[in-house]
Amino acid sequence: MPIFNFKGVDESKVNEYFKQVGELALIINADVKKFVFWHDPSTLIGNGYEKDAIQVSIEWVGRPLKQEEVSKHIQKFFGNISKNIYVKFEEINSFLYLNGECIG
Repeated sequence: MPIFNFKGVDESKVNEYFKQVGELALIINADVKKFVFWHDPSTLIGNGYEKDAIQVSIEWVGRPLKQEEVSKHIQKFFGNISKNIYVKFEEINSFLYLNGECIG
């Protein structure tokens, strides 16, 4: 269950990117129905990139060989609105529970 959390980008762009979830599913070999996208309306403060930065955090069952490809997919889509795109991967493996059941 890949969970994508977007910061520093409008909700409309996250919705637009969600339309490409089929491509992401093919890249990482995951069921489209398992993807979760969150929009987090937060603002970066400091480091000079306040007006031009996006952070995408991805929590998933580890796929280290797919990280670069997913990062490039994100960069390709959001690169026209930001030149500073941070992509962070976190392996949840057996540490994610949904409604009391281990799903990660």
